[in-house]
Amino acid sequence: MSDEENRKPITKGAPWTNNSFHASFQEADEKRNKLLSIWKVDDSHKGMQVKVKFMLSKNKFVVKTRLHPDFVKQKKGKKKNVERGKGKNKSSLKKRENNSQKVN
Repeated sequence: MSDEENRKPITKGAPWTNNSFHASFQEADEKRNKLLSIWKVDDSHKGMQVKVKFMLSKNKFVVKTRLHPDFVKQKKGKKKNVERGKGKNKSSLKKRENNSQKVN
C-alpha cells in the first residue's frame, strides 16, 4: 500500500477562541506560558490547548485557547428529521386538526 492509501481523512477540530491580544510576541508568549502553568496544576483544565498567532490584519499577536477535540464531550442522540413537504407544515396540520374536531 502507498502512503496515500494509509492516510486518515482530515477532520476539523474544535474552534479556537481568542483569549488576549498583545503588541509583541514576548508578551503573548508570557501569557501562553502563564496559562499553561495554571492548567498543569488544575485537573479541571485537562486537555486545554493554547497557541500564539500573528494577526496581520490587526498587526498584533493573539493568544488562542481551546479544549482538545479528544476531550470534548460528544452529544448524545440525533435530531429527528421531520419531513415537511407540501401541506405538511405545522400551521396546515393544526388547521386539519381543528377542522376534524369541529366535524365530530
